[in-house]
Amino acid sequence: MLKWLVLLTILALVSAEIQRIKIHKNKDHKNTHRNRKQAIQALKYKYHQTDDLVIYEDGAPVYVQPDYGNDYPSQDTNDYTTEELGNSMNMYYYGEIAIGTPPQYFNVVFDTGSANLWIPSAQCLITDVACQQHNQYNSSASSTFVSNTVSINGLSITNQTFGEAVSQPGNSFTDVAFDGILGMAFQQIAEDNVVPPFFNLYMQGLIDEPVFGFYLDRNGSSEEGGQLALGGTDQNLIDGEMTYVEVSEQGYWQFGVNNITWNGTVVSSGCQAIADTGTSLIACPPTSYAQINSLIGAVLIQGDYYVPCATVNSLPVLTFNIGGTNFDLPPSVYIQTYTDDSYTTCMSTFTYIGTDFWILGDVFLGQYYSEFDFGQNRVGFANLA
Repeated sequence: MLKWLVLLTILALVSAEIQRIKIHKNKDHKNTHRNRKQAIQALKYKYHQTDDLVIYEDGAPVYVQPDYGNDYPSQDTNDYTTEELGNSMNMYYYGEIAIGTPPQYFNVVFDTGSANLWIPSAQCLITDVACQQHNQYNSSASSTFVSNTVSINGLSITNQTFGEAVSQPGNSFTDVAFDGILGMAFQQIAEDNVVPPFFNLYMQGLIDEPVFGFYLDRNGSSEEGGQLALGGTDQNLIDGEMTYVEVSEQGYWQFGVNNITWNGTVVSSGCQAIADTGTSLIACPPTSYAQINSLIGAVLIQGDYYVPCATVNSLPVLTFNIGGTNFDLPPSVYIQTYTDDSYTTCMSTFTYIGTDFWILGDVFLGQYYSEFDFGQNRVGFANLA
């Protein structure tokens, strides 16, 4: 009997397969001020922060965010599947999915900060530049328009509801490598209470565990941008133990942070944060935003904080204590270089969009492996191998 159990265990391990999809290289995307402003505006609309943003100190305004315009549309097992991610110059991480029968292919951002799947529609206007630049879903070409079959790395979800974007106003989706968004947050924040694709992956028995994990390569190219594991965590990418923290409010992947410090100075304590793979920035509450930019010696110019490039290497790390473990961000990460024409500047990656919680985007998540566990209602972080 024991021999049979051992044999079955071996067979189960052998049958576990990591599946990967290659992402094509996008050579033309640049890290510019325009792209940063688009990212900030997209983040504001994503978190429903559309009011003018002003930070006051002693009754006087110390920060007024410039008007970036309306630039975003409304809208432990080895038995897992992995999807390789492309990196569009550290702005977004995306991978390929298929919709319908026969399949129509789309590059989508796997976004833990939203919960709906949407892609461009073939019904969009010919004058919609962003839509015309991307793959568009044609319902007349699919025999499963009603049942909406969505395939992620060969795993076919049936009856998946998704949105067709008939309008993509502004410039946020112009000249980007991805076509749409695949939300991976909780159903509580989904438009029309639509069941998110990952929930259906698990409920339809396509993966064994309601867990997914991200490795986001900050130095990666569009060809090798990282990995999304579905149904488990890729232990080969982790060094040491995973630190887990409970999701404090289901909707976004929100959790408590014990404290955030910079060179011994407490920037924030007992605060809340959201892990968001759909943004490249770190958004701060107002008090922390002003304080941290002051600490790093940033100068406010036309609504953005600039740092002398010569000082970057000498700055201390920023430390997040999550679940009793310290997670450090070096200055080379929390300050980014932007190039416009032949002019190079260094800017703080911290921004303010009007929230009272932190939003930890790829600047933070790219330094660590992150695990999102629906089953145990928790988020995990670990050092990369």
